Amino acid sequence: MGIFVKYPGFRWLWSGQLLSQLGNAVFYILGLWEIQLKSPFLLSIAGLAITVPAMLGLFGGVLVDRLDARRVMLITDLMRGAAVLLGLFALTIPGSLVWVVIVLLAINALGVAFFGPAESVVVPHIVQEVDLTQANGLYSLTSQLSSAVGSALGGAAVAAIGVSVVFSLDMASFWISALAIWLMMRTVTRPGRQMDASTERQPKTAFFTSFKEGLSAFGSLPVLSRLLPFIILINFAFMAAFVMLPAWVHIHLHGTALWYGIIDAAWALGVVVGSVLSGRFGRMPLKSSLTLAFLIQSLLLLAFGFVPWPAVSAGVLLVAGIFNGVGNALSFTWMQRLIPVEMRGRVFGLIMTLFSLANPLGSLAAGLFWHVLPEVWAWVLGGVSGVLFCVFLWRVPGALEDARPTPLTSTGMD
Repeated sequence: MGIFVKYPGFRWLWSGQLLSQLGNAVFYILGLWEIQLKSPFLLSIAGLAITVPAMLGLFGGVLVDRLDARRVMLITDLMRGAAVLLGLFALTIPGSLVWVVIVLLAINALGVAFFGPAESVVVPHIVQEVDLTQANGLYSLTSQLSSAVGSALGGAAVAAIGVSVVFSLDMASFWISALAIWLMMRTVTRPGRQMDASTERQPKTAFFTSFKEGLSAFGSLPVLSRLLPFIILINFAFMAAFVMLPAWVHIHLHGTALWYGIIDAAWALGVVVGSVLSGRFGRMPLKSSLTLAFLIQSLLLLAFGFVPWPAVSAGVLLVAGIFNGVGNALSFTWMQRLIPVEMRGRVFGLIMTLFSLANPLGSLAAGLFWHVLPEVWAWVLGGVSGVLFCVFLWRVPGALEDARPTPLTSTGMD
């Protein structure tokens, strides 16, 4: 694609993440399947391990604005690879697999809390404004394509290859990603320092000053503030649903680990297709395209809870993922252009934290309610909440149209 030729730094970053997330997806599928075989309730513990560290995204955003975002990404991947190596040694302890997987899930989530805001700063720096929507769509494609292939491979890996091999591949993928980031750093200059002079002279208070500035900047985005309660409720419900997906496939759909991998891959593959198509939807009015995408997604996820066949379930998640990919790419591009460049790390870190507030509760509720409520409760709650979100989004007076990004003439990379 032309964007890879035009921006070599983006090409390196994209390639590294493609491999890193592929290895991580294989590890994720194998690990969660092994956990649910021991106890479905332990899936909620694994969900907590994934979601609680993500709450540190706010602090990661502040750190990114103070340091070189490229270097933050490099160190994060190096450390995650080292953690998997330690986990590989820990497997020699009998009966340690489940708890080693849970610890590594937590460490990976902690890395995402720093890596995510850094990505939000680096991508707009290495890609010109006019190409930002395409870049975000392709970057989302990186994550979801890797997840799709990795999920399918992970389902097969449960029986085909050993756990130690999966750990080794995951470790290698992080370190290959780190190498790609290092190569990107050789072709792309560091994003400008985001701290102003007064903050630079007050290191003891700089962090809290940045924290307050991020809160203030977020508060200046009234649309996000109004939609936040709906987003939290949706995340709560679907976190509960997806964290129990291995047990849902095993018990409700009577499927194998391979079917779990296929169903999880269908969602990720759908998001890939949606990310690719997001540029076409970007030509539509923002309110119409976002509302349509998230409404169809919500209705399909609601329907998923009542489908008893693995193959049909995979098809439903595939189409739902398409509209999720479209909506996510459009909303992310809109926020990147709306948020001032000097605030991006802090505000995106805050957004990641606020949007994930209910995720730990959703993970915990999934385990606590597994034998109390009908298994379908989370899918119903998430689908209904998503429909209400779309109704409210459509009724927001004009704010999204006013914020619709207009392609700007880029001055090129620094």
